[in-house]
Amino acid sequence: MIEALDLWLLRALYAGGSDGAWRDLILAVSFLGSGWMLFGLIPTMFMQSMRTQSAALLLVTAATSGVVASVKALAGRVRPCNALDWVHPVSLALPTDHSFPSGHAAGSFAFAIFILAKSRRAGIVLTGVATAIALSRVALGVHYPSDVVAGALLGSALAWIGARMNARYAGLSSAVGLTDADSEPVGQ
Repeated sequence: MIEALDLWLLRALYAGGSDGAWRDLILAVSFLGSGWMLFGLIPTMFMQSMRTQSAALLLVTAATSGVVASVKALAGRVRPCNALDWVHPVSLALPTDHSFPSGHAAGSFAFAIFILAKSRRAGIVLTGVATAIALSRVALGVHYPSDVVAGALLGSALAWIGARMNARYAGLSSAVGLTDADSEPVGQ
């Protein structure tokens, strides 16, 4: 049943016959999920008040990447563009790794959900961006819908755990007067 739903959704979302402008937009959205959102953290690394949270977010996204690579190796699912005759990748560079789970979805949701734990407004916007990135991977024919759902759930779970651990660490370090790299109390 899941396989039938996967194929039905893939057919509905696949953009293989799309015109140039729509295809280019899908490619641009997908490109964001390649880790480019992390460049938004660079300015925060220079802000003493956000340095610890930024480092925690980098750790969460790195852990997410490692878990995704491990699960992909175990699952070994072939991408739809390599398994189905009617799916031709709508991509400039065809991925060479396995399909399950989607690394783009996992990383994007890890980023968005970690931010959501800190800032509701920014997190909601980023969750919308993460959803668009996940859907773009199906539209490009490089993932099944279940790949992106699994990636989104995996990334969200790891971000939630990371945000909780970061909040606990920040609370403990404030309580005992630990300082950040610039010798300022954490949270000031």
